[in-house]
Amino acid sequence: MLVTKNVAELCVLLISELYGQLPSRIFADLLARGRSTIVQLAQHTSLNFRQVRHGIAVLIQLNLVFHNTDPDSGVIHYEANSYAAYNLTRTGKILDMVRNKYGNHANTLVHEVLVQGHSKISDLVKAFQNRHNEQHGGTNGISQNGTSHNGHSNINGNGATNGTSDLEMGDEDEDVDLEAQAYDNLAQLIAAGILEPVTRIAYQSPQDLRSTVEQEFLANYPTGIRGSKQTSEFERSVRDKLREIQGESTRLKKKLEIEFMSELSSKRRKLTNGAVSSAFAGEKARSALLGELDTVLRVNYDKCTVELRNLKLKWYAEDLIGSTTAQVYETLLAVLSKKIPRCQVDKSIEVEEDNNGPSGGPSVTTQEVFEQLSSTIDVSAGIGFPSDDTIDIRRAEKIRRYPPQLKGSTLREELEEGEEIVGSDDEDYDHSGEAAANVRHHGQNGSDDVKMRIDDGLPVGAQRLHQMRQHLLILADSKQGFVRHCGGRDFGEWTVDFEPLMQHLKFVELDTMIENRFGRHGLRLTRILREKGKIDDKTLPSLALMKKSDVHVKMAEMEMGGFLDVQEVPRDNNRAAARTIFFWFFDLDRTLQRIVDNTCKSMVRCLERLDVERRKKKNVLMTAERKDVRGMEEEKLRGYAYTEYVEFLDIEKKLLGQVMRLDDIVAVFRDF
Repeated sequence: MLVTKNVAELCVLLISELYGQLPSRIFADLLARGRSTIVQLAQHTSLNFRQVRHGIAVLIQLNLVFHNTDPDSGVIHYEANSYAAYNLTRTGKILDMVRNKYGNHANTLVHEVLVQGHSKISDLVKAFQNRHNEQHGGTNGISQNGTSHNGHSNINGNGATNGTSDLEMGDEDEDVDLEAQAYDNLAQLIAAGILEPVTRIAYQSPQDLRSTVEQEFLANYPTGIRGSKQTSEFERSVRDKLREIQGESTRLKKKLEIEFMSELSSKRRKLTNGAVSSAFAGEKARSALLGELDTVLRVNYDKCTVELRNLKLKWYAEDLIGSTTAQVYETLLAVLSKKIPRCQVDKSIEVEEDNNGPSGGPSVTTQEVFEQLSSTIDVSAGIGFPSDDTIDIRRAEKIRRYPPQLKGSTLREELEEGEEIVGSDDEDYDHSGEAAANVRHHGQNGSDDVKMRIDDGLPVGAQRLHQMRQHLLILADSKQGFVRHCGGRDFGEWTVDFEPLMQHLKFVELDTMIENRFGRHGLRLTRILREKGKIDDKTLPSLALMKKSDVHVKMAEMEMGGFLDVQEVPRDNNRAAARTIFFWFFDLDRTLQRIVDNTCKSMVRCLERLDVERRKKKNVLMTAERKDVRGMEEEKLRGYAYTEYVEFLDIEKKLLGQVMRLDDIVAVFRDF
């Protein structure tokens, strides 16, 4: 797996920070030299076979390497999994997300899996009970990743590190059945896709897996694959087999969804922190998982990335529209994400015709969103009401069956003339809803206490459903395209076009970055090039309404920064500057790759600075790491020693917080 130098350094530093020097040394050699055997690793790292085997075992336990056995020689080759190594930066974000959405008990279970790499269900239940007993037994001084702050520090979502645990159980009844709670939360996490069973393909790279499947089907073609018909049949067979293999990890998930999620939807029992009540499953969770006690679970980073993307979009909608509409949007994304296993489409098993019709993706109904909407959300807030004659009902209720199209590095916001008629929306418009739809958005959500005008004859539930639907229409009418109204006569169907939406968010983040670094003039030039394509240096000043000298200086500055490129086209063989046309252009993909690489370089520098600060405070940290001092630093460390310890914690918090903010940039530009 090819990675840049900065990404490789970041992955090695993360492993060294969390798990020590031995596995990081082996991982660095795998990144530098590619696939290797135990013998090759021992030669390249100058380690003995015992040390190499121990380091490889740690990396396998933590899902950080792939391995494949040669069918002829039986030799095992190991390959670095840089994707899993980079995900170590998101450990704290994942734990915070799980805590906020599924509760403290689920947080404890996911934390245990993250620490162990993977673990059996039976071991997780025992670890859950032991952790609960430790928390109520008064133990402290344990950080979120189970290590002290002066050892391998925790990398959490806000950069905070303190001397107490983040995994407090809360004020639950001491007489509760801990085993039942563990099974309930495990069932919920598996059904949601946060935890997944470890299958036989978990430690096989995608390339090796596809090669193995292809070799199986090539046996059916002894004379080779000839013609387009056999090629299409072969590709279809390989895709179907890969889809079947990947479906093995969802067997338990589908089973639990059928048994519990329907009951959960009907009862809709919620805790104040958004977690589902552990009573929703009762003994069903225990009975369903008792037959799966030997099943090994690991964290599904693909699904966690989907959940983190939902949070990012929710915050984006809150900044632009308001808190109430953002909460409704969060609920819609939560319902929709049940049908979305990963952010990036797996092109090896997915083809265009696999999409659900012209909508381009899964959709949800208004009723499904309403059933999951929290009762604590006041959907009547944040919506203004203009006069009836100022509302275009046909525009407000317009159904857009087709997603917006991407065009180069900009979005085509309006449909073409033919597409506006074919399959478009007016023929499905329901005029019976006009009286109830006379509510549109004016001003910022949550900025006032303006209430909607609702027919007093409607039941309370119908009023709440109608009010929630207005927030969905606000999202659908936004120029960002948060939601698309894609069909349905009764309650309506909604979908989210993630590709154009995330591209719009990329442009927002990119424009902010360019403006902060090169000013308004640099942003203006970039937008012109992004819209027009390649432009020669003589035409650009007139389009930008700037002096030629200012344009040349700014363009050269942005080229040195890696945001723009120039192509030289000589008019003759002499290649003289006066006889050469200079075409400036903006390459979005190359620019994003450079930004991601530079961001990883900044993260490396933050971690290196943290190591330097740790060396400066080595004596104090060694004292604070002692068992008789841990958790009682203020009492045991007196005077100047405690002051140095507090200063280090503050520096560590700032550096790790900066790493998390830089990871947000990588997530938007690469992973979401």
